[in-house]
Amino acid sequence: MKEIKGFENFLEIEYENISENIKILGRDFQLILELDNLYSTCLNITLPEDPDIMIPAFLYLISHQEFYNGMASFLRLHKNQSFRCLRAALDSTFTAYYLLKNPEEIKLYIDKSRNSSSWENLFRNIKVTMKNNQKKFPLAVGLPQVHDLCSRYAHADPEGIFHKYFMDKEEKKLNVRYFDYEISANEYRKWFVFLLFYFYKIFLIYWHEMLKDRAGRMKKEIEYLIKAYKVKISQLKKQYAF
Repeated sequence: MKEIKGFENFLEIEYENISENIKILGRDFQLILELDNLYSTCLNITLPEDPDIMIPAFLYLISHQEFYNGMASFLRLHKNQSFRCLRAALDSTFTAYYLLKNPEEIKLYIDKSRNSSSWENLFRNIKVTMKNNQKKFPLAVGLPQVHDLCSRYAHADPEGIFHKYFMDKEEKKLNVRYFDYEISANEYRKWFVFLLFYFYKIFLIYWHEMLKDRAGRMKKEIEYLIKAYKVKISQLKKQYAF
């Protein structure tokens, strides 16, 4: 663990962490770029000027942004922040999934101030809606449980904070770990695969529910990339057995 000597030193350590962790990941680092390529390629798909698509499309951009934030944080050794980003991406994706299946609720989603109680009941608990309606939202099966795991790190849950603190018994001083160091390189790679796998699952919801039928000539190429990525990420998921 490195002692922090001010904000500039904190930034220096972050840059060191990025460099060191890219080395640890080796060839697997390329998986971030390949998943980003899937997200980014789909930005070239022309969507209709339809209010029923506009909000889900915007939520897709938010999910992509959280993918960037999450993986960048992970390389800097901020695993807690990565989980918060994954949780935010899941929230956006659950909402988009629901609205794509129920476009008549778009107005309710937009007019939160006018229908606050109805909005709260539906969209504040959107994870519960996914969990309780698996037949209607099959692509979200298992994701509410991942959301629950991430929530431990998005709030002041004991599992999310206590591992970061320790007592210096000699100086009788409480210290905090500003970076989430793993016990081994193998453990670091496991959480790397975990994050990538679920950001990939998030992408698939948007692909199947919003993008695929509108991809035109790009559809065949993107489906090839999806299949190739599935093979790679599934092999790693099996290796780390999470």
